[in-house]
Amino acid sequence: MSQIMGIVTTQDTVDPLKALEELQDRERELADNRRLLIARARLQGRSWSEIGAVMGVSKQAAWQLFNDEVSAILDRTGGQSGLSEDAAMELAREEVKA
Repeated sequence: MSQIMGIVTTQDTVDPLKALEELQDRERELADNRRLLIARARLQGRSWSEIGAVMGVSKQAAWQLFNDEVSAILDRTGGQSGLSEDAAMELAREEVKA
């Protein structure tokens, strides 16, 4: 996060378009990691209420924002077919990067 703030506060030495591009890349990476962590939480049996509370939103909002993507990740990676959590998460990482 401090790197992102450094990009924003360095006014004259950084091309703003290059900085925006870097920020977009980091936001995509953060979003991918967020989905993976939510998928892992769901694999561990965590509720949407718990996930929402950590994210500062209602369980309904968390479900609406992430359920479709997380369910798709879990379905594609065997999250509900007996794979170990580590194996499912490795497959999920590969799916998110694809």
